Amino acid sequence: MRLLVGSSFSEPDNVDSLVEEPLVVHQRVAPTGNNKLVLFVHGLGGSRYGEDSTWGNFPRFLFEDLLELDIGMYQYRTLAGRFSFTKSVALEDESRVFADLVRDQLASYTNIVFIGHSMGGLLCKAVIHELVRRGDRNKLARIGGLILMATPQLGSLRVPGPLSRFSFDARALKPHGELVTKINQSFEDHIALDEDINVLGKATIPTWSVEGVSDLWVDPLSAGIGLASSRRKVVRGSHTSIVKPPNKDADAYGWVKGRIATALHRFTYDVFLAAAMAGHKGEAEYTESRDAVLALIEVLKEKCGCTSVFYAGMTMPTMKDFDPKALALHLDLRAMRASRYFILYYPQRIPSSVLYEAGWALILGKPSIYVIRDDKKDDEGLPFLLNEAGQAFKERRVRIFKCSDKAAMLKEFAGYGEHLFRFADDAQDV
Repeated sequence: MRLLVGSSFSEPDNVDSLVEEPLVVHQRVAPTGNNKLVLFVHGLGGSRYGEDSTWGNFPRFLFEDLLELDIGMYQYRTLAGRFSFTKSVALEDESRVFADLVRDQLASYTNIVFIGHSMGGLLCKAVIHELVRRGDRNKLARIGGLILMATPQLGSLRVPGPLSRFSFDARALKPHGELVTKINQSFEDHIALDEDINVLGKATIPTWSVEGVSDLWVDPLSAGIGLASSRRKVVRGSHTSIVKPPNKDADAYGWVKGRIATALHRFTYDVFLAAAMAGHKGEAEYTESRDAVLALIEVLKEKCGCTSVFYAGMTMPTMKDFDPKALALHLDLRAMRASRYFILYYPQRIPSSVLYEAGWALILGKPSIYVIRDDKKDDEGLPFLLNEAGQAFKERRVRIFKCSDKAAMLKEFAGYGEHLFRFADDAQDV
């Protein structure tokens, strides 16, 4: 990977020296202050730079308009570039190289949005399929979105079937071919395409498509398969022109920019913190619990890099301030869906909906931390099913902190700092 640092997006002077470099990342500062990346992947015979580049002004426009992200440009061999057979690989093999790059060189980016044109969109989907095949759910969670531009998801009817015997490209683009069939089946079984959908056993990767009404290479069925009409944008233009916006007012550019913003801000909160509200023996016990939670929130913000934390008791200093139970549960579940992580504060066994919320967090796939007292007997701590929740999933999703008192809890969290939820990210590496 090659890094180009600058306050503006500009093509490198030595483009030829980057031919063998699969990824170039344009950063705003060194080291980058951004943890978000938009990654462009060209299509058949495409290129990332030059007068005939696939993308035209697209990367520069986004670099100027979305200051919170860096821009990556991925390149691989197609068409004439494959004449060097010793350096040319099939698209499926390229996806393994790409997946390792996402895992390793791009580890500092916690939210990556793929934008793939034509066969580049298939490569993006193949990377996701590869991560699914590996069972690497936690790396999948770093893919914030997928935008397919004129992508033949079922293959292209323009590619003659017999040609697939002699060409890597034709093999990848063959209608209903082996690769596209495996990829689409993988998405059907393991990926939710809508940012508002969270289901156990599926990774949520918001996905959209952009289709040119004059595209002679990709038919509408292949371009939008599996996507609701609200997630598809049809614009004027050809197979190649829709990825070269002439200005920022172009329909395709404005729509894609909006979808990127949705992908980057899918989570309103870093952490949903659940603590018992009702069920306390009195006002004093509730106040003690609330004070401990508020102190924990300060540690999460100051030491652990959690800039936004949802806690229902934030604006409820006394028990009389509680919302009606049905309304509170509705608001809490909506906030949980909009949170990346879950923390349960449960220092004593108490009848409370927080246990229900902890169960929902597991269903929604939220990496979770449970805080309990370390001097409690088995029948006074967590219910058995929650206590063993860490053993119930292939990927590590639950960590339990046993703390003797408030001071010990705050010290435990501060000690982990920004690595607090690293156990979920590194689950596949242990």
